[in-house]
Amino acid sequence: MIKHLLNVNHVNKYFGGNVAISDVCFSVEEKQIFGLIGPNGAGKTTMFNCLTGYYPVSSGDIVFDGKKINNRRPDEVCRLGMARTWQRVKPLGSLSVLDNVMVGAFAVTRSLHTAEKMAREQIHVVGLDDYAAQLAGSLPIGLKKKLELARVLATKPKMLLLDEICGGLNHTETWAILDIIRSIRNSGTTIVFIEHDMKAVTSICDRIVVLNAGEKLAEGTPAEITSNRDVIEAYLGGGHHA
Repeated sequence: MIKHLLNVNHVNKYFGGNVAISDVCFSVEEKQIFGLIGPNGAGKTTMFNCLTGYYPVSSGDIVFDGKKINNRRPDEVCRLGMARTWQRVKPLGSLSVLDNVMVGAFAVTRSLHTAEKMAREQIHVVGLDDYAAQLAGSLPIGLKKKLELARVLATKPKMLLLDEICGGLNHTETWAILDIIRSIRNSGTTIVFIEHDMKAVTSICDRIVVLNAGEKLAEGTPAEITSNRDVIEAYLGGGHHA
C-alpha cells in the first residue's frame, strides 16, 4: 500500500499583494526521492519555508505523516520528523565538525553521550570521519555541503528537504553527494530535492514537480518532465528539446 508522507493541498503564500505560491498541490510517497524544480523565482525555496514553518501559509493545508502542520514552528516541524538544508551553508565555523553535527542531534536528545554517538554515525554516513576534529569554517565548500547534510541527518528525519545541496559543486563532488542521497533513501528516509542541475535531478528523482511563477506547471517522472513542451519552454530551453 502506497503511503503519502507529505500532502500539499491548495497551498497559497502571499507577501502583501505579491503571490509567491499559488494553489499548489502535490504529494510525496514514503521513501521517494521527489524533485522540486523551476526557474529562479519560481517559489521553490518559499515552498520549503512554508513546509518547515519558517513562513506561515496564507491558505491551504500541509499534512505531514498524517498530521496537519500548517503554521507550526520550525522546531516543532523538526521534532515531527521533517528537516531541511539551506542553499547557503552556514556552519558554526569556530566549532569542530563533530560539534556542528552534535548541534543537530540535540534537537532530539538532551544526552551529551547520545548526541556524540548520533553525530559520529552521521559523520560516517557522509564520509567526514577524517575531519571530525577539524574546525568547520576551514572546510572547502564540498565538505561543508557534506557537513550540512550530516548535521540535518542527526535530527533523525523521516523526510529530508535538500535545497540546492549540489549548488557550487564540481561534477565529482555532485555525484558523490548523489550517492550519499541514494544511500539515505535506501535507509528509509524520504527526500524532497530542489536542484538546478537537470542531470542530477533526472538521475536521482522518482518524480518531479515543476514550479513556474509560483504555480505548478507540471508533474511526472523524469522522462515525462524532460519531454514536456511547457516545461521545455518555461525552464529547460529549446536546446534541451533539441
